[in-house]
Amino acid sequence: MAKEALREREDMHLKLEMLKNVHMFEGLGEEELKEAVKYMQLREFRRNEYIFFEEEAEPGIYILIDGLIKLLKETQDARIVIVRLVYPGDVFGWIEWGKKAPKNTYTAKSMTESKTLYISNKDFINLAIKHPAIAIKMTCEATANLIQTYETLKSIAGGKVEERIAKVILEIADRIGKKYEDTIIIEAPLTRLDIAEMTGTTVETTIRVMSKWKKQGIINTERGYIEILKRRELEKLVI
Repeated sequence: MAKEALREREDMHLKLEMLKNVHMFEGLGEEELKEAVKYMQLREFRRNEYIFFEEEAEPGIYILIDGLIKLLKETQDARIVIVRLVYPGDVFGWIEWGKKAPKNTYTAKSMTESKTLYISNKDFINLAIKHPAIAIKMTCEATANLIQTYETLKSIAGGKVEERIAKVILEIADRIGKKYEDTIIIEAPLTRLDIAEMTGTTVETTIRVMSKWKKQGIINTERGYIEILKRRELEKLVI
């Protein structure tokens, strides 16, 4: 019993420390955070492991603590597109508030070893009843992400390929890029296929565009990272 109690306290402390680093929980008191943590499970995923599949998953909310996750969707013409990358602190998943609630519309796959905090549909609703401030923050975050997903799908449908690729690279740089003097380095296992799926184009086109930028000294690419050498040149493409 003593060992179980100790493990429970350690688990609670670990999840609480994780939650403190999530931006959407800033401003909440210690007791509110402790209450939220009671409902959450720590779930870890290996690189390239599927978290759930489109329209097959149980409803619930995930908070990414560490790692990188991509959300995939199959379009009407049977193409696979990445509708969003999930970064540490982001929320993904969905909640069913009633029988007629819409189902999940994307597949989630871990790009790196990833840690998440998960709250089930039932527990989320119970939390919302007891602590509406926490639920409102999570719901607002999830709604903002849905809007971003819609904007991504809309941008894939139009615009020049170079503009779309530049926009994606800049967005990733703004979220996880590390600045070193005059350059920005994106350290992530992004493949040409990933970028193609994020921009609604082919791998061949993605390779051609990025090779051209590399020759022009705008970017440098190696396995496992993208280095932005001339950010302003990429920004010109999306203005």
